[in-house]
Amino acid sequence: MVFLVPAIGLLLWIGVLLGAMVLVGIVWAAFGLVVGLANLAHLLIGGKSRPSVQRKTAAGPKRNVHRAPPPRQATRSAGPAESGGRAAAEIWPKWNSSHRLYVEGEKSHWQEQFDALDYRG
Repeated sequence: MVFLVPAIGLLLWIGVLLGAMVLVGIVWAAFGLVVGLANLAHLLIGGKSRPSVQRKTAAGPKRNVHRAPPPRQATRSAGPAESGGRAAAEIWPKWNSSHRLYVEGEKSHWQEQFDALDYRG
């Protein structure tokens, strides 16, 4: 009798969960049926679900005509050091001389702090 009460509770929980699963399955199937019938009705009425493939005519397929990009202005070729610095300045404008000085100062500050940690004296 002692083991009977928890077993009945467990069986009731299993029954409730199975019942919920059956109800969800019925609702799922009903919605699937409704969506399928709606798609069938849409196709029968004459709606297109996919764009049709266009046939080629004598004049050929229609195309979007884009203008060619404007020609780039020719620049004089510079040495690798000069062109690299100029390219970096054009691409990353924040990398000017004051920013480089700031970064170098921060690096030296962090290096001093790291060296102080490593110091055993």
